[in-house]
Amino acid sequence: MLNVDVNNTASGDAKKSLKLIMEAMELKSKFLRETEVSSEEEMKKIFESVFYAKKHFGDVLAKTGLPSFRQAFLVLKEREKEYGERIAEFTSRVKGGDQEDMEDLAKEVIHYLEPESYPLWTRWIWNPSRNTGSINYVLKDGVTLKNEGEFLSAINELRRILEIFGLSSGGNYYSTSIFLVYAYVRYLDYTTHLAVDKKAAGLIPTHLTTTALVMGLKPYLKVIKLAHT
Repeated sequence: MLNVDVNNTASGDAKKSLKLIMEAMELKSKFLRETEVSSEEEMKKIFESVFYAKKHFGDVLAKTGLPSFRQAFLVLKEREKEYGERIAEFTSRVKGGDQEDMEDLAKEVIHYLEPESYPLWTRWIWNPSRNTGSINYVLKDGVTLKNEGEFLSAINELRRILEIFGLSSGGNYYSTSIFLVYAYVRYLDYTTHLAVDKKAAGLIPTHLTTTALVMGLKPYLKVIKLAHT
């Protein structure tokens, strides 16, 4: 992860790419904390910030409506409520789209609202019902997660290890998010390369580029780019 990977960026500057991803994550947190979902445009921006949920925007808007979605979103900001309670109330209020994706959207939003308290936990990070997800790519051989407590313990251990190797993000879970999404992307990249012609494989986006895309950071990277031009 910390070594320069020739496939990471055009320039091979992985450290610069990681710094940009961290900056984009901070912008995403800022947007989600500040938005009140007072317009369809703000609602659309929320969906554009969650890669796998973008396709559901129209359906959720039509079946839930802006006022109801706004109330559901504000539930995710209620820190006095338990994590699971917020997710359950959000998904009960939101109609349309894929319900598993809506649950993951709620989890992702909470992660960005409170990255110091909650790691990114979507079903492709760890799906407890199937025991699948990218966390399994970094566990020791023979180790199987059995419950939420063991998952959080593994995440915290990963965070400590990343900090030892210099990938710290100031007491929050940004670094573990990047690492686990990167592991997921590398796995998909490996399986894709097995399935396509080598020449076509050269057209596949680079690992950190795809990591940022899957993390829904594309809109925020554009903001950073414009700020530096």
